[in-house]
Amino acid sequence: MFHTRNCLHRRAYQHKVGNIIETMITEAFLKADRHIRIQGSQGQIFTLSTAIDDMVAYTKLTDNVFEHILNSSSQELAEARQILHNIICRHLYKCLGQTRPDKALTVIQETIHSWEADLAKSTPQSGSLDVVLQPEDFVVSVILMDYGMKEKNPINNVRFYCKEDLTKAIKICKNQVSKLLPEHFAEQLIRVYCKKTDEKTVEAAKKHFVQWCMDMNFSKPQDGDIIAPELTPLKLSWCNNNEGEDNDDSSSKETEVLVNGLKKAKTQLNFK
Repeated sequence: MFHTRNCLHRRAYQHKVGNIIETMITEAFLKADRHIRIQGSQGQIFTLSTAIDDMVAYTKLTDNVFEHILNSSSQELAEARQILHNIICRHLYKCLGQTRPDKALTVIQETIHSWEADLAKSTPQSGSLDVVLQPEDFVVSVILMDYGMKEKNPINNVRFYCKEDLTKAIKICKNQVSKLLPEHFAEQLIRVYCKKTDEKTVEAAKKHFVQWCMDMNFSKPQDGDIIAPELTPLKLSWCNNNEGEDNDDSSSKETEVLVNGLKKAKTQLNFK
């Protein structure tokens, strides 16, 4: 049950597409905030962000707000309207990838802004295709995944009943559950998106992202070897970090690439 809950969050509730659509809607509402007036109790007027302080005004925050902005002709709502139009047309911000820190970090809004600035400044060693990126071109999303009790094993807090005695609750040990249990029950994911969607900018932004992961000592993005193959061999800990597992041909090739340097990496890529 707890495993299924985690899978649903990964595949649906916290999916990267749904995640960025929520972010874009929030961005549109923030831009429209002071331009929308909602009448509450006793004729008071509220904005989107202050309507929560009045029950009459708050109950008017329905899907109609989305439609009102999308179908408006007001110049004041132009930016918000364009963002919602992009959502409807599926012109979404591009996901550059996902990474993880070794240990969960305390992340506040200032941390997010700092990371977005670092992403813009994190110039890849292979260059950035003459594309200049700004902090506002990036969106960083931090997501916590767990089994329901953060870093704790939820089974330790569950009591079970035996059919032989329905009045007695018992606790079961970890080795009574299964040997196929995770080592950890929570992890922090960091997803990075690019607001610009043209091919050249996205390619450059992906390399900035991989370089930033290297600088921050985060995990290698799952598709890091594809989006920046000339960068990933340069970090030793990314070459083969599956300690204790049998080495296969692919890990041997990665080690060879590391030894022979960047030139070998590019040669192997061109060969493929």
